[in-house]
Amino acid sequence: MGRSLSRKVPSGSAAFTHAPSGSVFSAGAGSRHTVRRSGLEADYPVAFAIGSGSHAQGYAVEIGGTLFQSPIAAYRNGTSWNVAPGYEEMPAPDFNRPITAECLLCHAGGVAATGREAISCDRCHGDASAHLRQPKRHTIVNPTRLPRAERDSVCEQCHLNGEARVTNPGKAFGAFQPGQKLEETFSVFVFEQARPGLKVVSHVEQLELSKCQQVTGKLWCGACHQPHGEPISVSTECRRCHSALPAKHLAAAASTVVCESCHMPKRPARDGSHSPFTDHRIQRRAAGQVTEANQLAIRAWRPAADPGVAKRNLGLAYVMAGEREGAAVLLNRGYQLLAEAFPSFPKDADVLASLGMVLFLKDQHADAGKLLRAAIAARPTDSSLREKLAVILKASGDAAGARVALEKAIALDPSRETAYHLLAELEQDPAKRRAALERYLRFNPKSLIAREALAKLPAP
Repeated sequence: MGRSLSRKVPSGSAAFTHAPSGSVFSAGAGSRHTVRRSGLEADYPVAFAIGSGSHAQGYAVEIGGTLFQSPIAAYRNGTSWNVAPGYEEMPAPDFNRPITAECLLCHAGGVAATGREAISCDRCHGDASAHLRQPKRHTIVNPTRLPRAERDSVCEQCHLNGEARVTNPGKAFGAFQPGQKLEETFSVFVFEQARPGLKVVSHVEQLELSKCQQVTGKLWCGACHQPHGEPISVSTECRRCHSALPAKHLAAAASTVVCESCHMPKRPARDGSHSPFTDHRIQRRAAGQVTEANQLAIRAWRPAADPGVAKRNLGLAYVMAGEREGAAVLLNRGYQLLAEAFPSFPKDADVLASLGMVLFLKDQHADAGKLLRAAIAARPTDSSLREKLAVILKASGDAAGARVALEKAIALDPSRETAYHLLAELEQDPAKRRAALERYLRFNPKSLIAREALAKLPAP
């Protein structure tokens, strides 16, 4: 975890072409990342390396004081370079994906301050100030001594991403502290049946699907992973239950049998598709990818203790998944749950905004706008809510109202590129469109997307 974020970046160089967009990427030249497309070029110095690099390593650049993910990543222990996960089919990749507080929660320490340190002891052991004053067992959190839910929550805060993560009312992702249950801060939601393929951050979910865990209930991350000291022998742990080896293994000395090579094989992951990651389902026989599953039902990994909060969170998760998947059945189920939960959360910005966006997708623009305005009143500093309202107003023909909402969004967050493009789309006059795009270029002069959009406008 101490290698989760680093200012030390590889000095090697690489170059490759991204076929879907025709972009040419290169890395090197003093740790700079470059993209060339449509006769334009953008290059940035790498500010941070993200991850240890054992399997893959991503990178962050800094623009105007804001961190953005580089579209370039290293794979296979730095021996291969390609686009970062999520950029594979992007038609116009650029350095414009903001690194959010939720990203930093799992990739960096010091989220509340600078968010630019590696993960340190407090992420698993909690605040160490009392322990430094009085170095005793009871003054520090030791995950191995916690009850199962609290113990597993320490790992799950980063290693169980699920299909949606929803914070409880008034909470933030970074509020979780070791020793608590994860659901006291936020809920993780998964599909009732595992989706096809493997996810890098779903090892906990995969392990729960294994017969070994279902029968014994003893397995957890710490059974095979040692964050301190010498690595644990996975095969030794397997033989604690499977002491009698199958006959086909008897020809080899027991000490040479590597159980995980067959029963926990390496497979490509869909959220890190250029690298193989370990399949934690511990299948009896090596098998192909999971078959297509029923993706119409979502459940909480562990629901919030308050039934009302549990219903609220489940509704929000359905809407999140429905928007991402473009699935009306998920959106409708989320809307139904949120409508039932609404009387208990009448000023909850997340509930109001989600209900509003579902109504917007149903072309009920007037009611959608009212809900977004109520969400903004509940959380006035959220620039994303202002932009959502602008989208609704634009669709309903209220260009003036949309401009006001976008101007406020930009004032709250000058890095919000999509807001500038929406402003440009509102204008019929090419000169005003140009002015909107040039405003973003004052924040990020190298933006390829903004410069490409400018190039398509008539010359002034």
